Amino acid sequence: MPPPSDIFPLDPRKPIIPVDVLLEGPKGRQFVRMALDTGATYTIAPVATLLAIGYDPTKPLRHIEFIAVGGIEYKPLVRVQAVQALGVRLARFDIVCHDLPPQSPVRGLLGLNFLKHVSLHLDFPRQRLTVSR
Repeated sequence: MPPPSDIFPLDPRKPIIPVDVLLEGPKGRQFVRMALDTGATYTIAPVATLLAIGYDPTKPLRHIEFIAVGGIEYKPLVRVQAVQALGVRLARFDIVCHDLPPQSPVRGLLGLNFLKHVSLHLDFPRQRLTVSR
């Protein structure tokens, strides 16, 4: 029997695939609008959001090498209690603390460290994204 699937609308006219992601921490929960990004190794969330839910980016698990326009930077990696997106919830999840430019249409990126836990099918002609675990 195949695993259950969730189907989400997909707008082929948009330059990104936006996803609402719920981050959970010791001081609360907060939604962040992220872009589904198969080119991002890690999920990225803004510093203010991680601070608000109880994480201190100055005390990370470690720093991750991050390739930016100006060269290589090192960004803090924190482990949140849970992340939930596309109908899937993952506990003890690693997130890179990084603010995207203010002109970005999203505040974070849903990267491969989340996507590798699901099966994704992008069906642009039918305008739907199917996710199964």
